[in-house]
Formats: sequence, structure tokens, C-alpha cells
Amino acid sequence: MSHDESPTARALLLLELLQNNPGITADRLAGRLGVSERAARRHVGILREAGIPVESTRGPYGGYRLGRGLRLPPLMFTPTEALGLVMAVLDGHHDAADPSGPVGSA
Repeated sequence: MSHDESPTARALLLLELLQNNPGITADRLAGRLGVSERAARRHVGILREAGIPVESTRGPYGGYRLGRGLRLPPLMFTPTEALGLVMAVLDGHHDAADPSGPVGSA
């Protein structure tokens, strides 16, 4: 991730990391987000302020995880909105056909 990403983009990436890696440490979060450990903890606080239950455990086997039973609703688009998004991606990103990149995988 580039260091010029917005705090909102980092918070959303943090949410994805917590969903896919329960028990992830602040050190690993910081490395994946490209920020300091203090900033990673601050982004955890942003998620908590947004009402997302992020649990933390101290100790050598500690880390962050999402609260039990949390299921975020999927994004829902109308067929017209989905078509518009696909056309915008194809028109604006040359790497849209690359499934390993973030645009192609979306």
C-alpha cells in the first residue's frame, strides 16, 4: 500500500485484514498498512468509533480480531450501477484484466 493513502482507505484495509487474519498483531497491521504501530492502533480506534467491535488480547499470543458474530452487509448495487462501475474500471484502468491486482480482483 502506498503511504499517500487516506485514513479512510487505511481503515477499510484494516477491516479487511481483521476479517482475514483474526489475532493479527499491531506490528503486522502496521507493516501491511505502511504506517507505525501507533498509527495502526489509531486506525483500530477509528473502527471502534464507527461501531465495529474490534477485540484485543494482550500477551505473546494476543492481537486484534473482530467481535464474535459480526457480519458486515455486502455492498449492493443495482444492475445499472454495477454496469457503470465495470465500464468505469475498464475505461480508466489498464490493469483491470490483471486478476492479481486490486482493480482486477474487484
